[in-house]
Amino acid sequence: MADAGAVTAGGLPAGSKAGAGPAAVPGSLMALALLAFFMADVRDGLGPFLATYLQKSQVQQELIGYTMTAGGLAGMAMTPLAGAWVDGSRAKRLLTVVAALAILAASALAFSTLQGTWLIASQVMTGVAGALLAATMAALTLGLARASGFKHQTGRNEAWSHAGNMVSAIGAGLVAHWFGAHWILAVMAAMTVGAVLAVLSIRAGDIDHQAARGCESPETLGEHVERGTGWGALLSNKPLLLFGITCLFFHLGNAAMLPLLNQRLAATVADSSPLLWTGIAIVVAQVTMIPVALWVSRSRRFDVAWFVYAAILVLPVRGALAYLIAADWGNVPVQILDGLAAGALGVATPLMVQRFTQGSGRFNTALGLVMTLQGVGAALSPTLANSVVGAGQHFGLAFVALSVAALVALPMFWWAQRHAPVIDGAVAID
Repeated sequence: MADAGAVTAGGLPAGSKAGAGPAAVPGSLMALALLAFFMADVRDGLGPFLATYLQKSQVQQELIGYTMTAGGLAGMAMTPLAGAWVDGSRAKRLLTVVAALAILAASALAFSTLQGTWLIASQVMTGVAGALLAATMAALTLGLARASGFKHQTGRNEAWSHAGNMVSAIGAGLVAHWFGAHWILAVMAAMTVGAVLAVLSIRAGDIDHQAARGCESPETLGEHVERGTGWGALLSNKPLLLFGITCLFFHLGNAAMLPLLNQRLAATVADSSPLLWTGIAIVVAQVTMIPVALWVSRSRRFDVAWFVYAAILVLPVRGALAYLIAADWGNVPVQILDGLAAGALGVATPLMVQRFTQGSGRFNTALGLVMTLQGVGAALSPTLANSVVGAGQHFGLAFVALSVAALVALPMFWWAQRHAPVIDGAVAID
């Protein structure tokens, strides 16, 4: 049996079906888009609703930070393992179903107690399962759409994902406002059922497991990439590592902004309905992200790197608005900017990783490495923010700290671009 990382004389990985066709049966691609829709609510568990719920329940500020950070750290530890696991697994659909059910169970646990140990345990489970979901989704996308259709399908998935977030946020915000926070679980359960049905609708025979690992020839894309396939090759891939550090600092500044906005409402504005505003804020961001995701994936005029620069530069503006507007309606302009930044980077991240690793057979492992670094930033973000807030309730100063952290991503990405592979016909960015 040929080694999975071997390369044939023709330039294709041994056993690859890359030449068999550029894409899968349309029905499976549609099911994949529906999976992205339903998984949007499932992957992150309770997300910002949990921080707002804990704030309203008068949980100690530091415990809120530790709880949210625990999930991020667990996800960070699991992400590279999940990527390597998915690279070598043909049971991608089964892994997706198991991870989705685990997150639902963890969310139920989080709403059943205010004890620190169990809260942290619930978020650890969510982080581990969420990392596995992210890896299987990326692998299914590349395995179904192949390299030639990856950019288009990634943007399509992101658009459906943002639509799913919007629908679930509306539902969660309304049921929490009318019936209580625990009813958010009903929304999550409905989305989980939808995700499972979508997975089952993807035909197993349509998944090219070699293509899902990134084992298609880089020559087909006109890229000049080293063919190293092991962990050593990934760790010596300078643009990949620098891009990972870029994501780390971006999410260090970005991850805590939405929870912090609604924590401030719960702590400082009487009768502000923070759980409802959490839902409104998410909806505003998702509505913005849908056209942004489609634009990034379909743009022929701008290389994807330009969108990464734009996403980074939006964050300090977002932090400044959050600092200046303490009223509940301030969520709207702040979250429009979140939609611009996160919408662009959500599509750009797997595309940049594919660019840096095409032909290596380690796409999911490499994406896991980048997502781990991103997870470090996201995990530390709530601890940084809540530490600055402290007992003195210095929310404005926390937004400034988050904005400064995000700006460090700018020189990191510029450096990554200096070492990026040459791409025929793309815009050179120096």
